[in-house]
Amino acid sequence: MYIDYLSNSRTNGMNTGREYLTMEELAAIIKREFDSSRLEKVRDLYLFACYTGLVYQDIKNLQPYNIITAKDGTRWLSIRRQMHSSSWQIPLLENACQIIDKYKDNGTENLLPVPSIQKVNAYLKEIASQCGLDRNLSFQSARSTFAVTIGIANKVSPVTISKLFGFRDYTTRSSRVSDKQISKEMLELSKKLATNK
Repeated sequence: MYIDYLSNSRTNGMNTGREYLTMEELAAIIKREFDSSRLEKVRDLYLFACYTGLVYQDIKNLQPYNIITAKDGTRWLSIRRQMHSSSWQIPLLENACQIIDKYKDNGTENLLPVPSIQKVNAYLKEIASQCGLDRNLSFQSARSTFAVTIGIANKVSPVTISKLFGFRDYTTRSSRVSDKQISKEMLELSKKLATNK
């Protein structure tokens, strides 16, 4: 059984195309300094999706009240996800928290300033070109980048990733993964990403 993290569904067969960025490609986007604020904002939105696994509409709908702080001081997103119409809690990596903090006074009522998906995808093509990436970059690739490049490549368990993605029926074990276990894995992931900078 192949789990298609990009489409949020399970399918039989093999994955025939790479829809995620490698760590090297991701690093090129992270390190690039843009002259244009519109490209910088869209880059940050894309990175936020890479660090959370959220789809465009979920990010667009985020409000400041969606951020909650746990007893251990970690920040979580508490949202009603577009893809599931159910409440969901997602621990935030430090990289995602930094993006939230950067745009806390963004002049809108939303958590992050989010242009239309058409503009976002058009700007991502400019970003890919400026970063020397030979690919047709679109926002939806961020979700698979979170699963494969950020998560699995850094030893986050598939069960935890499935839980974060909302694959409640992927395995009976995924429904029993505790918030404490997810928080622990995400904290370890934050530390790994910090040392990889």
